[in-house]
Amino acid sequence: MVEISQVLEEIVTDIQKSFGRRVRDAQRLNKGWLNVKWRLMTDKGLVFVKFYHPDRYKLHVPAKRKKIEKTLYLQQRLHESGLSCPEVYASLEGVFVQETPTGHHYAIMDWVEGNVPVPGGMSPSHMYDLGKTTGHMHQMLHDVPLANQAWEPDQAGCLKELQANLEQAIQSHNLPLIVLLEKAIKNVQALDFDIFSESTIGWLHWDLWADNLLLRADGVAGIVDFDRMDVAYPEIDIARAVLSGAWEMDGIRVDTAQAFLNGYREHAAAPRGILLRAVQMLYLIESIWWLRTEIYEETGVPARFLQEMEWVTEHWDSIPDLIGHL
Repeated sequence: MVEISQVLEEIVTDIQKSFGRRVRDAQRLNKGWLNVKWRLMTDKGLVFVKFYHPDRYKLHVPAKRKKIEKTLYLQQRLHESGLSCPEVYASLEGVFVQETPTGHHYAIMDWVEGNVPVPGGMSPSHMYDLGKTTGHMHQMLHDVPLANQAWEPDQAGCLKELQANLEQAIQSHNLPLIVLLEKAIKNVQALDFDIFSESTIGWLHWDLWADNLLLRADGVAGIVDFDRMDVAYPEIDIARAVLSGAWEMDGIRVDTAQAFLNGYREHAAAPRGILLRAVQMLYLIESIWWLRTEIYEETGVPARFLQEMEWVTEHWDSIPDLIGHL
């Protein structure tokens, strides 16, 4: 079992040894599943520290550590290119994933001041700036050599997962979820997968939702948490950002979604209709995860994603008329 107070003590000692910073105060942040994050006041200013919990990230496995090292490297490269994201500190050897003498892994970054937006409550002006920031990020990542593609649309695979979820819901006698999953299966069966042949392949953030955004009064202060970065379809970020920022219980605020795309198109190409295709693509990824019995019974963060997938499932046939022109 990991003793968090001991981990913090080791990290504080390691930061002083490796980065020459004396920690004066530590404030634990309540964000992240099986991760522990702190806001540290040092003699050289504020920093952010993330401890990679071994039960989640397993960075003692070289391949997993290499992957996180790559995402931190790309984050730093984006920061140096002018993107609003935290600077990542490297050791003298140029390594971004730090390790204490007992094998605890962590990363240290600049502290970015800002407010986490309320899901669904971002203003058109904030969404416009988020669109600009996201387009800028994708444009800069376009020059990064591709790694192996992490995901591609797979109709048979998606239907298999949804069917398994349906069988579990039937066993649990969860009638509302049964109805949702039956509709989800029909949605995926009716979807023309040829539309994805024109989707651009590239690096993306892949977790661009409200909790990973920091806002200031006049725009985006920073995008954070690049751990899930990988190679697939950048438009996944478009759909996730729009649903997180512009979807409320009664639907997508079209003017706010349009504001995001207006900002995005200042830096990156986005053909008309891309939001519809992106939402359909995101649905293939997220419906199989969030439309599950164990998720349906949870509250908090999972409930938000479940509500989004519920709405997309139920309004699948009318969504093209709502956002197909954007």
